[in-house]
Amino acid sequence: MRVWLPRLAVFLLAGGSIAALLADLYEIAPMHAVFWLVSVPSMIVLAALATLPRVDPGLRARIRVGAVAGLAGLVGYDVVRIPVALAGQRVFAPIETYGLLIADAASSSPLTSTLGWLYHLSNGVTFGIAYAALFARRPVVFGIAWGLLLETVALLSPFADRYGLSGRPVPIAIAFGAHLFYGWPLGHLVHDFDRTAAALPRLRVTATIAFAAALILAWQQPWNVAPGERPDTPVTIVRTDRFHPEWLRIRAGACAYVDNRSAVTYTTPAGPVPAGARSPLCFTTPGIYRIRLTTRPYSGGFIYVGAAGHGRGESGRP
Repeated sequence: MRVWLPRLAVFLLAGGSIAALLADLYEIAPMHAVFWLVSVPSMIVLAALATLPRVDPGLRARIRVGAVAGLAGLVGYDVVRIPVALAGQRVFAPIETYGLLIADAASSSPLTSTLGWLYHLSNGVTFGIAYAALFARRPVVFGIAWGLLLETVALLSPFADRYGLSGRPVPIAIAFGAHLFYGWPLGHLVHDFDRTAAALPRLRVTATIAFAAALILAWQQPWNVAPGERPDTPVTIVRTDRFHPEWLRIRAGACAYVDNRSAVTYTTPAGPVPAGARSPLCFTTPGIYRIRLTTRPYSGGFIYVGAAGHGRGESGRP
């Protein structure tokens, strides 16, 4: 029992990252509050446990192996979805919303995209730590089952309704398939626990994860802000057939605004978008709405509608 208590504690600490999203999904607390008060401190504690010499070496190894294995699984999970995204499926869209919620912003920006992808990275790593804390040296099939379990839990939670997965077999199949490619490398590395642990001094776990974070920063460039960009207002500009910024966030019962600077009038299920005018698109029901302006896969953008009274005040006219 004394052996399992520290492992269980690490398992629970590793859940601190996903706790922020779960709290928001179940309307317990806004994601940004739980992220800064729970997720970030839990990851700092995990980092300390992985490095402090007074911590049991076996427990340190589980955290370190789990982190690297989770990162490897995340690479597999994302790489296998790239062709699907190129084909027009918006499989990476949820990641953008994480940044919106963490920043408590009314519109997307390089900063919110960066936060979203960093949060995605933290989830992949901490899910790996949670798995290694309890299942070190187990057969690879355990890792695959863990990956599938993560997606099953998501589908049984409000995540499925919020992100439009409920009743849609193709996106569900894509999600489960991607989680196979998360679970297999995770399971393989944790199964070969001793070999993986022996390679870690050469790999330098902290440096590896920091490098992954640096790649996200270099890719998203959060320091770049377009002239006139107002992340505190739910307004987007259309010059051809795309939203800039791509995401807006409002409360249920409020309106987002499309500043159509093109010569084309667009028709959407949420209302018309006349040429050369600023038009409101109003929503009464929470959810994520894909607003297409043309039939092109990446036309238009998204409007994230949160529950009334949950999150920042994005309800006023800009």
